[in-house]
Amino acid sequence: MGHLQSDTIVISTIEEAKTVPLGEKVGILAQTTQILADFLRIVDEVKSRVPDLAVHNTICNATIDRQREAARLAEKVDLMLVIGGRNSANTKKLAAIAKDKGAATYIVENSEGIQNVEMTKDMVVGITAGASTPDWIIEEVMEKMKDFNEQEEKNLMEADCGNCQETSAETETETETAPEESAAETGEETVEINQEAEAQAAAGSEEQTALPVAEEEPEENMADSYAAFDRDFKDIRRGQRVKGTVIKVSDSDLMVDIGGKSEGVIPRGELTPAEAENIAEYFKVGDEFEVIVLRRENEDGHPVLSKKRVDVDLAWEKLAKAMEEGEILSGKVIDIVKGGLLVDVGLKGFVPASLVEMGFARDLKGYKDKEIQFKVLECDKGHNKLILSRKAFLEEDKARKYEAAWEQIAEGQVLHGTVQRITNFGAFIDLNGVDGLLHVSQMAWYRVNHPSEVLRIGEDIDVYVLNVDRENEKISLSLKQLIPNPWTMVAERYPVGSIHEAKVVRTASFGAFVQLEPGVEGLVHISQLSHSRVGKTEDAVNPGDIVNVKVLSFDLENKKISLSMKEAMAPPAIEYEEEFISEAPVREEPMHHQESDDAPVTIGDMMAEQGNTFGTEEDV
Repeated sequence: MGHLQSDTIVISTIEEAKTVPLGEKVGILAQTTQILADFLRIVDEVKSRVPDLAVHNTICNATIDRQREAARLAEKVDLMLVIGGRNSANTKKLAAIAKDKGAATYIVENSEGIQNVEMTKDMVVGITAGASTPDWIIEEVMEKMKDFNEQEEKNLMEADCGNCQETSAETETETETAPEESAAETGEETVEINQEAEAQAAAGSEEQTALPVAEEEPEENMADSYAAFDRDFKDIRRGQRVKGTVIKVSDSDLMVDIGGKSEGVIPRGELTPAEAENIAEYFKVGDEFEVIVLRRENEDGHPVLSKKRVDVDLAWEKLAKAMEEGEILSGKVIDIVKGGLLVDVGLKGFVPASLVEMGFARDLKGYKDKEIQFKVLECDKGHNKLILSRKAFLEEDKARKYEAAWEQIAEGQVLHGTVQRITNFGAFIDLNGVDGLLHVSQMAWYRVNHPSEVLRIGEDIDVYVLNVDRENEKISLSLKQLIPNPWTMVAERYPVGSIHEAKVVRTASFGAFVQLEPGVEGLVHISQLSHSRVGKTEDAVNPGDIVNVKVLSFDLENKKISLSMKEAMAPPAIEYEEEFISEAPVREEPMHHQESDDAPVTIGDMMAEQGNTFGTEEDV
């Protein structure tokens, strides 16, 4: 239904098919485990009501065969065992078919379920299984049924033996009380025995009693020996888990002593893939581990064992315990599949994409062959369902680091962190589980327009802890506190009168700010931009220009430097018009200063007196 875009209706019986509203064009599909007869009856009913019908028989062929065979078998037996999951639609339908045929029907999920089945030795029992039921479970149930038969036979034999002993006791008593009658009834054969007995009696009473004792004693001793011999060996049953010891390693299998009458064999296929690839590398004589008995004997008389299946059982047990206790486990990502990751944990566990990271992970390619940690969310051996969560581990790990970090952090510390997030006003730094804010004003001694000019996400940096607010869980950080303040060297590097190259960083109506070095900026007043008058700062300089400036003064306390561009320039050349020069009166006699007739007055003095400072007398 999830894949169909058109209107869909689900029905399960022919009665529903008779009443459900239908259109002129109808298509019919079936669940793969539907009973074929029911499907065909519903098709016939719909066909009688719809002119245009498309039928697709989507029932699995294996399912049809099993259902047909289950029906045939149920007619011949007193009791039917259906092996499979109780919630499986396939198993339920097989059980329904068997029950309709009149057989007492039970669903058993494994060999242990037989304990709840009411059956007797004289019953004829049929066994069927769902298509998805593993073969080894079916074999376990079959073996359990054989054990049931053997036990019943043993009980009958014990009962028969008891009857025989009672009869022998009665016969012996009668013989002792009525020897003549017994002899008469035994006939000729008895006479011969009596004659032999008389001959033995003639030889003496000691010989008569010694002979039977000498013959019987070895039989009793031999029986005791066989009994002791049998007791030394384990009773090996199919499906049993036993401990074994490796006694031989070959390229194709392992020979293992499990305490039985003969050694067991573990074929290559019953080892894990890694073990099977190089048996000699993983095993050596003397290794001990648990195995499960698959068959009591093979064609050579050795029990067939499996280590892989025990490993699977142990893995399920370990994972179930880990889920119950909230344990953190690790495993290798073996494949990237639609919707998540497959992880090898002795079994194949599934990590949904939504549980791979703290947020939704859109690209999972980087996780292939990577070792990851996780928690078990769901562990259902019966339905072979194992759901893992890396996100749960990350959340728990973050909470643990968070608590530990808050306990240790303090003002004045220098900590190592990772840039997690960048905003317009600063960057958030991960300090081993705790986030601190590095404000843009604390990133450098110079003006930073945006944090991305200094930092990038994922970068590792050292930061200084300015303030810790535990109540509001806020941490203020600084980067510039770890960098020497360039203003402490200004007096040495930029003495008054020195000329330096600088970069124009911004302009204002009153002048331009230039950078002598990162963190050290000075002001060139508009009056100091040029020898000529400047009406607008941008007429002289623009941000990014490289200029020469002369240090006029500095105020270290307030971090201010006064600079001049025109003082760093060569004085401009003065040009005069020829007309002005030719018409200028020439004084033959020396000129005198107004205040003293005795002092000679030069042209430079006159120019200075009139306020003209554009040149010297020599220039003129």
